[in-house]
Amino acid sequence: MPPFAIWQFFHLFALLYWVGGLVFLGFYLLPRWSQLQPSPQAWQVLQKILAGFSLAGIFAALLLLISGYAMVFSMGGFAALGVDIWLMVVLGTIAALGAFHLYFAAGKKLQRAIENQDVTAAQTAAAKYGRFARFLAVLSFVLTLIGVLGVYL
Repeated sequence: MPPFAIWQFFHLFALLYWVGGLVFLGFYLLPRWSQLQPSPQAWQVLQKILAGFSLAGIFAALLLLISGYAMVFSMGGFAALGVDIWLMVVLGTIAALGAFHLYFAAGKKLQRAIENQDVTAAQTAAAKYGRFARFLAVLSFVLTLIGVLGVYL
């Protein structure tokens, strides 16, 4: 099996986890969370779920970066790239770095709000987490579209 196919497998595996989680959290769970009028214990459970997803998201993002750049080098390096692949490299790097933002900024802000038992701040932090997750999911959709179109155009 060629190295490119192996890296592509790992890339798609990490992409499935990362984008699937972003879509579920950003489009389904978090927009409806405050409507549930959650208890303090439910807020703690949500924070643990988001922390776990975000931490695993960092590993997925690292795998996406490593496999993505490995595929670039297996294609002949940056000089051999077309415009579509350059767009994927730049936007994909931004999207992968978004995992670090979700963990270290949005997730930690929610954790502090829950520790301080500030429901208003927790709702704001969860809403921001959801908005950023939706942004990253849409960006990932655009990246996938660029990749597919790059293959066929």
